[in-house]
Amino acid sequence: MQIIRTSDRGAFKRCRRSWDLGSKIRQNYVIKGPVPKPLDFGTAIHRGMESWYNPLQWEWDRELRKTLSVAAFLECQREQKARYLAEMPDMDEELRKDFNERTELGTGMLQHYFHWSANMDQFIPKMVEIEFEVPIPGLEGTYAEGAVYQGRVDALMEDLKGRYWIWDHKTTARMDPTAHLELDEQCGSYAWALQLMLGIPIEGVVYNELYKGVPGPPTVLKNGNFSKSKSQDTSYELYFQALMERFEYIPDEYADILETFRLKGNEYFRRTQVHRSSEELRTQGERIRLEALDMLDPNIRIYPNPTKFNCQNCMFRTPCIAMNDGSDVKWILAENYKVRTDDNDRPPVSPE
Repeated sequence: MQIIRTSDRGAFKRCRRSWDLGSKIRQNYVIKGPVPKPLDFGTAIHRGMESWYNPLQWEWDRELRKTLSVAAFLECQREQKARYLAEMPDMDEELRKDFNERTELGTGMLQHYFHWSANMDQFIPKMVEIEFEVPIPGLEGTYAEGAVYQGRVDALMEDLKGRYWIWDHKTTARMDPTAHLELDEQCGSYAWALQLMLGIPIEGVVYNELYKGVPGPPTVLKNGNFSKSKSQDTSYELYFQALMERFEYIPDEYADILETFRLKGNEYFRRTQVHRSSEELRTQGERIRLEALDMLDPNIRIYPNPTKFNCQNCMFRTPCIAMNDGSDVKWILAENYKVRTDDNDRPPVSPE
């Protein structure tokens, strides 16, 4: 049985050579040793969110759920650190500092999210961290017959109208425009796969974004006054609280900046709903079928697609250059790469 994964689709369309070297259905290479950025912040946040939206705990005491969610995040951080130290016993000071900063940041982000979501969570969690594997229709009688599509969905939610939505949690260093989400292939394929697997209509996707930052009190300047910068990491509530603690009223000189933060609202979290029609999901499945036929073609043509974006963080940059200039590619692969043995052997995470 051939397994097409969500990562395969993107890698194949981005660069066939990189896909051929790294895909589990091809040569399946990964860099030897711990990958760069081994302490995967996004994975740990996902673990915390998985606990927070666990359907079995949804009706539990809110403070207990907060404790369990933060504990899940911290446990994931510890697991990542242990895996790194198993291969690299000496963690350098920079990485140790990065780990500690990420731990503090993630704990603060989750606590802030719990407070924000109290009035936002108008739905019922049904499933979290859903592994799916569905047969790809339309491959009967071809060389790709029996191929399946595999992946993982962060959560399935039911809204107050009884409609089902898949959720995708994202941590981000900036809140980009959302127009591209209507064309998002990854989550579009998740909606198609879950509808096929569960036999229920999927209304669409909710992108649940968490900004990598935690608001604090307004910055205090050297002269003792509060900063009036609009870009500082604070919020209306915290700015108001700081003013009341110092003055017990709102001085006129701070009225404008306080109103600015009130109008901005909470910029640390964003939820974007994208509806997916039945026709969109049908054509999504058809694209997956066509891509499976291309990827599994016994006469597939492999060639690179060099671009600045594709190449700058590619884990196969060195062997790719060797293929181009005639160097000893076999030696490079033997010295610096290994065949992936489990899901912990994964490519480095690209920076935002």
